[in-house]
Amino acid sequence: MRSVIARLALINLLASGCADANRAPTLPAPRSPTAARVVASSTPVTTVVHDSDAAGNALLTRSDDYNGAGLATYTSINKITSQIESSGGWKLYLGSQTVRTMYLVLASQGIPVPDGYYAVNVEVYSQCFDQSLAPVGLLTMAAGTSNDNCSFGIDFSYARTKYKLVMSPKFSGTGLATVTCNAATNGSCADWTIVPNTTTQNAAVANLYHYSNTGSLVFDGAYHNSYFVTASR
Repeated sequence: MRSVIARLALINLLASGCADANRAPTLPAPRSPTAARVVASSTPVTTVVHDSDAAGNALLTRSDDYNGAGLATYTSINKITSQIESSGGWKLYLGSQTVRTMYLVLASQGIPVPDGYYAVNVEVYSQCFDQSLAPVGLLTMAAGTSNDNCSFGIDFSYARTKYKLVMSPKFSGTGLATVTCNAATNGSCADWTIVPNTTTQNAAVANLYHYSNTGSLVFDGAYHNSYFVTASR
C-alpha cells in the first residue's frame, strides 16, 4: 500500500513540474523603456576664457594663457570637462587634473586667499533662469537673444578648504550674468557669450562662501567678479 501511495505522489510531482514548465515564469513587472533609458545628456563645447573685456580692462577671472595670448581655449580632454549640462547650463570643470588652470584675482580685492592659478576642485559654471527661477536651457535660446537672469560661479580650493564665488538670482544681494546666443544650428543655439549683467542692481557683486564639513555653504563676505567667456559647439 505504501508503494502505491509513493507512486501516486511521484506522478503528481511530475505532473506539477510539467505544468510549471509550460507556465510563464513570474517575474517583476518591467519598467517602461522610457523610464529605464532616461540618461542625463550633455553637449561638449569649446570654451574660451578671456583675460580682458571688450574694452581691454583686465578681468578678475582669467585664463591660464595655455594656448593663447590674452585668452585660452578649454575642451573636454585629459580629464577636463567643457559642456552644456542636461540642466541647460554651461560648465567648465578642471578639478581632476593639474595642467590646465584658471587665474583668479582674490587677495587683491580683499579675499583672504591668494591671487593665482587654480585647478583643484575648479568648476566654473553659468545657468540661466526665467522670472520664476526655473532653469532655461542655453541650447533652446534663439540666435541674437540674451538672458539677463543668469548665474556665474566658480568653485575652487585652497589649503584644504573649498570655496564658492558666485553671483546668481538665487543668491540675494549678488549681481547677475548675461548670456547671449550668437548663432544657432538646426534650430538650436551653438555659440554663446557670458559676461556680467552691468544694468542690474548689485552689478558685479559676488558672494564668497566656503563649504563646511557637512557640505553646507558658510558666507564669508560680498566681493566682486568680472569675466568674459565664450562657448561653442
